[in-house]
Amino acid sequence: MGVSASVSIDINFPTGPELDRRIMDGEDLAAERLLALSAEEVPLDLSTLLGSGTVEPATSPEEGAGVVYDTPYAARLHEHPEYNFQGGRKGKYVEDPALEHRDELGEIIAKKVSGD
Repeated sequence: MGVSASVSIDINFPTGPELDRRIMDGEDLAAERLLALSAEEVPLDLSTLLGSGTVEPATSPEEGAGVVYDTPYAARLHEHPEYNFQGGRKGKYVEDPALEHRDELGEIIAKKVSGD
């Protein structure tokens, strides 16, 4: 059982194939950034959990990209912020960076959608 988080935006106007591609590309870039941010907080021991972190690319604008840590204990460590991890590492290592940096992640998507 892994831990994942996704970043998406709501578009309130008709989309075409090019805009859909831009949205998915933006979601993929935002997920890459979230993976980097979460890597700064993920608990370390032998770095197995850290090394399991990947981005699952968007398959559609509605099914945005995701960040996944895939070890048998990933969810347990993520859902227990009360655990005392070494070096300032902590639980909620995907959720907290996603919330703390949601504006930045949204700007990454918006920039890709606008073509900048």
